[in-house]
Amino acid sequence: MRRPWLLLFNPLYAIAVGMRNFFFDKGVLKSTGFEVPTLVIGNLNTGGSGKTPHTEYFLRQFKEQNTAVISRGYGRTSKGFHWVEAAMHADQTGDEPLQIKNKFRDTAVAVCEDRVMAVPELLASYPDTSLILFDDAFQHRYLNATARILLSVYDDFFADDQLLPAGNLRESKKGAERADVLIVSKCPETLSQEQQEEIIKKARPYFSGPIFFSRFEAQEPVIIHPNNPSTNFKEQDIFVFSAIAHGSAWAERFLGQFKKKVGELCYADHHRFSRHDIALFLKKWEAAGKPTVITTEKDWMRLKAYKTELEKVPILYFPIEVKVMDDEELLIKILRERLFR
Repeated sequence: MRRPWLLLFNPLYAIAVGMRNFFFDKGVLKSTGFEVPTLVIGNLNTGGSGKTPHTEYFLRQFKEQNTAVISRGYGRTSKGFHWVEAAMHADQTGDEPLQIKNKFRDTAVAVCEDRVMAVPELLASYPDTSLILFDDAFQHRYLNATARILLSVYDDFFADDQLLPAGNLRESKKGAERADVLIVSKCPETLSQEQQEEIIKKARPYFSGPIFFSRFEAQEPVIIHPNNPSTNFKEQDIFVFSAIAHGSAWAERFLGQFKKKVGELCYADHHRFSRHDIALFLKKWEAAGKPTVITTEKDWMRLKAYKTELEKVPILYFPIEVKVMDDEELLIKILRERLFR
């Protein structure tokens, strides 16, 4: 979403962010590095760029390492450093760290606003850690990361955006140059070479490094409450229930597998579901004929606190995995050389 009526305020934001980056660049504000390799995954735009699925992707790619994850834990009610356990509530941890922990049970996952303080805390308990991934820390410049990955969404590319508050950029486009690698995320499967070259051309005034393209691939559905155990979705109506960026747009790729969409209830990204929300959902779901409900994996991390209330609702989600569209070996080679040199 762009807000041209707020353009008058952009210079104030640009000055504030620009001064902060200037002070870091000149060493007035200090960054802290660590002996253990650290990999930051982040973006310039606000909104969902696929940071958590890419964090999961790199956990798989570096599975031979003793890897840990540190996240801010956006949306949690707790403060300070906390370990994330699979049985916890998303209010304690944030939904994305909880999702990671549920998938990677043997991986140490922690949340902390101060990522620099979190590193020695983590290493005190896991001294054999050989790689730390940071989910969303591109602007956390107090951390001098070993390598940085910048994500930007294919159809919401940073080079086409403006600074807040008129646009959605957290900082100037030239901040992209701090990255070691740029990954254009959420690409269509049909992305052509010409489209790639067009995007690369847009990026080049701001980023001179290697550029890769990735897409999301849905995995087999996870059925939470299989009141209707049939997986013949073509016979089933569908109701979309979520709280994720861009409303119900995420569900468009799945709707063709079902008979038809008969309703939806969508909230803002990271919305903390309440009992009132669940009651409203159940009312709408019943009015729609009690169809199958589709949500996202991230939303289920928050919704599962209401398992009892939802026990009669057939709910499913499709886990998402990142697929690098070409030159995956080169991407991993570049990062290995940067991280473990």
